[in-house]
Amino acid sequence: MQKLSLFLILILLFGCNESFTTKPFFSMGTMVEITVSEKDKTEIDKIKSEIERLSAFVKEETNRINMEKKNEKVAVDNRFIVLLKKGGYFHDISKGRFDITIHTIMKLYGFPEGPYKVPSRVELDNFSSYMGFENLLINENYIIKKTDFTIDIGAYAKGWIVDEAINFMKSKGITKGIVNAGGDLYCLGDKNGDGWKIGIQHPDDKEKVISVLKLVDKAVATSGDYERFFIQNGKKYIHIFDAIKKEPADNYRSISVIADTVEMADGLSTVYFLLNPQEIKSLCDKLKTPVLIYHLNGKIEKLCGWEKFEVN
Repeated sequence: MQKLSLFLILILLFGCNESFTTKPFFSMGTMVEITVSEKDKTEIDKIKSEIERLSAFVKEETNRINMEKKNEKVAVDNRFIVLLKKGGYFHDISKGRFDITIHTIMKLYGFPEGPYKVPSRVELDNFSSYMGFENLLINENYIIKKTDFTIDIGAYAKGWIVDEAINFMKSKGITKGIVNAGGDLYCLGDKNGDGWKIGIQHPDDKEKVISVLKLVDKAVATSGDYERFFIQNGKKYIHIFDAIKKEPADNYRSISVIADTVEMADGLSTVYFLLNPQEIKSLCDKLKTPVLIYHLNGKIEKLCGWEKFEVN
């Protein structure tokens, strides 16, 4: 399930005091912004290069696996093995609804780039036999595909890259800043003693926000139905897929998640999008990850301590 474009725009609400600089650029299929203090601005290009290097790494490893045939032992970088196992974690906590092998079905609908169409039931049934996380055997340094599926880890790989960029910044002695990749971001440090203020965009109006957060050393990410979709015969089909139903989800307008890492916030925003409200409440209580749900009827629901991070 790819997150290729802005599902949520997080608006940085800068105040006075210490001066910061932001560098925007396109990477990972979306707009990326690096924000650091003026005293650290000489490091921005190095951070950008690190993000681009990691993005290329994920793309290359994904493509290499997707090109391999079934029952072949494929040597995989240890870092990518960890990423694949994270996909297994999200698969388990979603009770199978989240599945990185759903890419095979997504392509039938035309995602990510089109042309878009609703496949026939015969097409879906024919290709469904290929998918299933259980058909991916993961060893410590290699994988084996039991069927000819293709994978897509875009639902959380972007978050992992942001986390790695933040770690890179820390290694350079940077203590304050933000890396924002298409609305999935991490707020490093305490901006000016009052946190980083982040506005969560309304799904239908880019000029409005539905919540304003104050974050310090926290991540936030969103999945939504309003950026990557197509309409056929009056019905909307979005990029987030339910692997059990083998079709796009239609449960919510958007779901935002606060977590300690962007990878976790990124993946959970997709996982929660596939669950019913009761399941979300149970899981976010267990994982202690605050959630903001924007329901189809416009109702806003805040769960698991979201209000604690809001600006009064």
